Amino acid sequence: MIPGPVLAAWIADREAQRRSYRRVDACAQKWSVHPLLDRIGREVSELAPRTADNLLAAARRFMDRTDDIDALLGEFIATSRIDPFFRPPLPPITSDIHSSLLLYHHPELSIDLGVSGVDDLAAKKGGRRGRASINFAGYVTLLRFIDAGGATFSFWEAPPIGEEFVGAEAGPCRMVSRRRIEDGEEVVVDGRYQSFVIDHATSDIVYFQAVARAQSAPICAEYDSESLRFIGASGTDEAASRVQMMVSLLRAMDRDDAFPLFEKALEDWPFYARWHVMREMLALDADAALPALRRMAAGDPHPDIRAAARQSLALFFADEDVPAKQGAAACRE
Repeated sequence: MIPGPVLAAWIADREAQRRSYRRVDACAQKWSVHPLLDRIGREVSELAPRTADNLLAAARRFMDRTDDIDALLGEFIATSRIDPFFRPPLPPITSDIHSSLLLYHHPELSIDLGVSGVDDLAAKKGGRRGRASINFAGYVTLLRFIDAGGATFSFWEAPPIGEEFVGAEAGPCRMVSRRRIEDGEEVVVDGRYQSFVIDHATSDIVYFQAVARAQSAPICAEYDSESLRFIGASGTDEAASRVQMMVSLLRAMDRDDAFPLFEKALEDWPFYARWHVMREMLALDADAALPALRRMAAGDPHPDIRAAARQSLALFFADEDVPAKQGAAACRE
């Protein structure tokens, strides 16, 4: 990187750097105790039951306080004019078509203010190689469009993603409507069976986005945009992903003393995490894992996991009198 003269001067000036950091810290402290943030924090903590609908209702009340949010953004803009190296003390969320600031975060609700750039949308569509996909996120999302950018969305539905979702048995997704989005409009997308695609826009799309993770599906599902068939899935539970990583690390370290923790994990986590744990148990100590594998083959709640366990018994413990379920699809990571 070759810095310009302004950046070079800032890098060389420790006091200028300290002033920038102090400005960030001051804004962060002010926002952390702001009544708007305090109010939604109390609302979410007191919600009972904490459903997706209740969480989105709280998010609407937060987004309705436009004067408070405008004042916050106005302060950020004013400080940036004074100091070009000031950065708003809010976590950024970015993708190839989306940039936003995270205004509020709770494990079951997040609210951000973002923009989808029309040039980024065009570049993604124009630069695409091969087929695209339609993604069903597994959780409920509320979009409130401040400036809809003349956008046209297509809306899609797929078989609901439940605790016993089996990709091989899922039917195709289908388009249910296509329409222009208006300024000020709200759209709620239940990602357990609904999705949307931005088909067209004439300018940048500016919007609030609230994501309610309560009652979410165990996975997000991906469908091919041409055949409309299911092509893949990934987990939605961050904690489960961490468990998978940790049990893999323990297995790589040959920590057989952690075996009771592995067995406990088979009781508490989503189906894909249970199978990951079982695979690591077998890699760590196949003989010790055999009783748990038998229990999984006989009674795991998910049909793919039962099938994978039965196939494992038949392949690796052939002398055991356990019938394999022929033709069952093995569970994939």
